[in-house]
Amino acid sequence: LLFPQSSSMVFGVVSESLLDGSGGLFLGLVKETNSWIRPSFLGQSDVGAFSVDLREREGFDKSLTLFGGSRQPQQKFSNPTYAIPLVRDLNKRFGDASIHYVGVASSLIVNGNNLATSSRRNKIYVIFDTGCTGMSISTSLFNERYSIARERRENNLWGNVELQFNTVSGGVASLNAKKPLTTTLDDRPWGKKLDGHLIVLGLAFLEGHEMTVDIDNDK
Repeated sequence: LLFPQSSSMVFGVVSESLLDGSGGLFLGLVKETNSWIRPSFLGQSDVGAFSVDLREREGFDKSLTLFGGSRQPQQKFSNPTYAIPLVRDLNKRFGDASIHYVGVASSLIVNGNNLATSSRRNKIYVIFDTGCTGMSISTSLFNERYSIARERRENNLWGNVELQFNTVSGGVASLNAKKPLTTTLDDRPWGKKLDGHLIVLGLAFLEGHEMTVDIDNDK
């Protein structure tokens, strides 16, 4: 059973103001959280991995598959070429109460030009979020991009956006989007200033791909 304690699950406890704004409940896929906040939906389950398939294939629907117990997606992890290691820095160092699925991008390229690069002390933290339409980025990074675009008299602020990641096998994986809807994030989202930049990556980058998250093994 994926939900062995289903008779006592806690889910969908929200305020009326949230219901009025969104018109419904969100099904979050974050599993692990700090003990002082309410349990997550998957935190009450035996789910150890999940797969979000957003590919357009004739005869197949887009899908969400949960894996747990004896059902594990071993075939999806047999080739580590595109496996990106996940980190927990946002939770351990910067005050995020949830353990989001976060990768470190080696570089952010906009309209063919490198905008930011990760270093040992300053990283580009990327939250993979199917609930986001385009992308949200740190205000400081947004302002830097705006200044560069004005100086170069570029016609489009976020025309072609590419994020590159180092994989567990030593290769490079890339995610791309054209003209993603881009908004800003507070540089102190959880009260502590980040060492680097934060990007929330949404459907504009994930559409057309299958994303499998191995929660138990952080990749």
